[in-house]
Amino acid sequence: MNRKKIYIAISIILVSFLAYFLGWSGLMTIDQIKVSGLSKTQKVSGLTAKEVIKISGIKIGQPIARVNASSVKRKLLTLPQVSDVKVNRQLPSSVLIELKIRKIEIAVTASGGGFLVGDASGVTFAKVKKVPRGVPIIKTSTSKFLLSETLLVFQALPTKIQKRVISIDAKTRDSITFNLTQGVRIIWGGSQEQDLKLEVLNALLVDPNNKKVKNFDISSPLAPTVR
Repeated sequence: MNRKKIYIAISIILVSFLAYFLGWSGLMTIDQIKVSGLSKTQKVSGLTAKEVIKISGIKIGQPIARVNASSVKRKLLTLPQVSDVKVNRQLPSSVLIELKIRKIEIAVTASGGGFLVGDASGVTFAKVKKVPRGVPIIKTSTSKFLLSETLLVFQALPTKIQKRVISIDAKTRDSITFNLTQGVRIIWGGSQEQDLKLEVLNALLVDPNNKKVKNFDISSPLAPTVR
């Protein structure tokens, strides 16, 4: 047997031993599972570290090398409040599950009362009786398309206006209306001509003659009205 074959044989033996050592022996088993990323959203959604660990399928005493990160990620992404997952093995005996939790950025009226809270992408993940302070309420149908259209318009608004939005009425795709603080209403209409509508709205808001105006109708941006 030449030297090259000897090296190959030794390499195969070492790899096999390492695979057994990491994957099947009891010398590198998990004795700690940690979860990070849970935030104040946890109080709304009811998601706990214990639940995350159970759904992940990772168990204390399991060989650390046999943790399938892709499988764990797929399982945890079934939770609507989770937008991303990272699984890190921390040798010799710990596993860290890092979660990216969706922020509560919108609320939608729910059938039967209460509200569904979700993020700006329109994914809802919990039902609440009271909407957290500063979160706009979208009053719309159960149409995902209409919700998506409404969110696109809302996200196009300047930040200073977004922060003033208390609720959004959107019974149809052409009747989007923003209800702001101090009783101000912006009748937006449909999602078309957004750039023009924003330009018209900004002009109306900075006009000193409109300081006491409560209703800005820009549904027809070439013929806006105020009252």
